[in-house]
Amino acid sequence: MEIRQLHYFLMLCKELHFTEAAYKLGISQPTLSQQIRVLEDELGQPLFDRLGKKTVKTEAGNLLEHYALQIVQQLENAKNAIEDLTILNTGHLRVAVLPSDLDYRLTALLIDFHKEFPNTKVQVIPSIDILNKVLENEVDIGVGLAIQPDSRLNRIPFYTESYSLFVTKDHELADKGIILPADLENLPLVMYPKGFSGRDLIETWCLSQEIAIDALLETGSATSLFQLVKAGIGATIQPSQLIESFQSLGIRAIPIKDSPTRNLEMFYRTDKYLSQSAKAFLNRMETFF
Repeated sequence: MEIRQLHYFLMLCKELHFTEAAYKLGISQPTLSQQIRVLEDELGQPLFDRLGKKTVKTEAGNLLEHYALQIVQQLENAKNAIEDLTILNTGHLRVAVLPSDLDYRLTALLIDFHKEFPNTKVQVIPSIDILNKVLENEVDIGVGLAIQPDSRLNRIPFYTESYSLFVTKDHELADKGIILPADLENLPLVMYPKGFSGRDLIETWCLSQEIAIDALLETGSATSLFQLVKAGIGATIQPSQLIESFQSLGIRAIPIKDSPTRNLEMFYRTDKYLSQSAKAFLNRMETFF
């Protein structure tokens, strides 16, 4: 059994279509079919059933896929570890983060990280599907809301934050020391659209407080929301720490009594090799927040 054959096999598992899998592998369909037959002959079991035009994995195919994924991952880990040892500060780091406010706040950290690892290519990918991106190996590290325990993942809690009401300094509520939940009802607000994690967290909190809020304008950009607040169109409810980035706009953050809170954590696959740069990024995240 060769690694090349396992790559062929895994691509077919993903596509479940010989023609499409062969195209993505850059080989002919007869070549792919022949290599799958070689694997089946070696194992003494069919790996796929051909049901007309449909291809499905057999029980043996499912078992081989499980172990083949581990083999390919471990080989990738070995290559990365050796590369990390011989060519320090190079490589490629992919990080998925919550869109809008969280990716916005990483700019200062990324500048410092680049100074330490100038040859490491970094991709920060805003996503609302961070967990699956990590599990599917599309990214190296996920940064987002706390998830349920999962044996496939290492999890590092790094921050718990409250929410505040953000208003202009001449707003009628600007002099308040604290905002009561009831004060938010009928207040003109600009917010993220429903479906964004931050908005959904606030909506759930509102239900627990037996209040309802409504948004005059909705946008998925933190910068846009704060520009709308500055223009006097409405207030917004956002993580309290964001005031550090937007004080220059003449905006004030007022704590909310019993405010919504969110727990943030970083996570990565337990079977994945983490480069020195990836470990440094995790450490910097903990220090930064």
